[in-house]
Amino acid sequence: MTNTIEIAPTTRHEGHAKLILEVNDAGIVTKAYYPNTTPVRGFETMLKGRPAEFAPIAVMRICGICQTTHGIASCEAIEDAIGCEIPEDGRLLRELVGLGNRMHSHPLHHLLIADDFIKPNEQDLKVEAIKLIQKMRKVGQLIVDIVGGEGIHPPNIVIGGMRTNITERAKSKIYYACREYEKAAYQMYELLEMLIERYLEEVGISDLGAHDYPYIATHTTFGDRNAIDWDNVTEIPAQRYYKNPEIAQTATNQIPLYCGVPVEGGPRARMVKFGNFKAGGSALDINIARAQENLGAVYRVFEILDELNLNGKTRVEPEYKDGFGIGVHEAPRATNVHMAEVGKDGRIKSYKIIAASTWNMPIVEKAIEGYPHQYAEVIMRAYDI
Repeated sequence: MTNTIEIAPTTRHEGHAKLILEVNDAGIVTKAYYPNTTPVRGFETMLKGRPAEFAPIAVMRICGICQTTHGIASCEAIEDAIGCEIPEDGRLLRELVGLGNRMHSHPLHHLLIADDFIKPNEQDLKVEAIKLIQKMRKVGQLIVDIVGGEGIHPPNIVIGGMRTNITERAKSKIYYACREYEKAAYQMYELLEMLIERYLEEVGISDLGAHDYPYIATHTTFGDRNAIDWDNVTEIPAQRYYKNPEIAQTATNQIPLYCGVPVEGGPRARMVKFGNFKAGGSALDINIARAQENLGAVYRVFEILDELNLNGKTRVEPEYKDGFGIGVHEAPRATNVHMAEVGKDGRIKSYKIIAASTWNMPIVEKAIEGYPHQYAEVIMRAYDI
C-alpha cells in the first residue's frame, strides 16, 4: 500500500517549495516530488525591449542572496552577444565580488542545517558554530560592499567590466579580514565533518541520499560558457516533466536537463569535476563540499589580490550590435546561466535565465527516493535551494 506525505512548505532553506512523498509500508520513499512554488515574476518578459544596461540591475532583484551572481551572468551574456572583451583587472574584480557572495552565502546555509546535526543538549556547540558563521558572513559581505560598491545590489557590476577599481587600503582591509575568515572556515569545516560523520553513523545509512546522476559545473570559482555543450541543454515546463497533473499544476519552475537527464550542480559537482572529491556518496557530503569551498574561495581571494593591478583598467565602453550571447557564473548553489539576444540599438530582444537552483530541483527528488521518509528534508536541505 502506498501512502502520501506532504511537507508544505519545506523549511530552513532559501527558496519556496514543498515535498510530496509516496511512501510504502516500510516507510521508504518510492516516489518524490519537489515542485518549486515561488510565484512567477516574469523577469525574462520584463527585460524585452529594455536597454541592455537595465538587465543586470533588474536580474539582481531575482534573489535576495544571489544578487551578485545574477548581475555577473547577465553582464557576461550581453558582452558575449556584442563581442565585448572586458579588461583583465575588471574580470578579476568580478571574480572577487562573486567570491565574496559565495563566502557570505555558504555560511548562511551552514546555519540553516545546524539543527539537523547539533543535538538539543549541545547548546555550547551551537553557539560556537553560530559565532563562526557570523564571523565568516561578515567578511563575505565586506568583500561585496567594497568591490561591488554595495552589499545588496552591487552597482559596480556593469556591462563592459567593473565600474571602479579598489584602493590599496581596501585591498589591505580585504586581505586581513580574509586571514580571519580562513581560520574560521577551517574550524567550520572540521566541525561539519565531525557532525555529519556522527549523524550518518547514528542513523545507520552511510549512503543517505545517494544518486547515480551526473554532475554539471564549468569552473571552480567563476564560470566558463565553453565548458558546456549548449546543444545538450534543454529546459522543459514542470507541467511536461511531472506526470502527476495535480503536482505539475502547482509547480512554477522550468526543469533544466543536460543530455536529457537531471544533473547535480553546486559545491560537490565543482569539487568532483575540478578536484578529487568522491562522487556518488551521501547527499550530506554536499555540506562538507560546501565547507571546503569556503577555504577554496578565500585562497582564491588571496591569489586575486596578488594578481590585481590597482591602477589597471577595469571597464570598456560597450558598442552594441545584433547578437546572441551566453553568460555563466558558478553561483553558490550551482551553475547560473543567462542568455541574451541584443539589438544594435542596445536593447534586449529576448532573454532567458536558467537559475542555479533549478538544476537541483529534480535531483533532490532522485536523492530522496529509496530512503526512509523521515530523512527527506535533511537530504533536501543539503542542496541549499
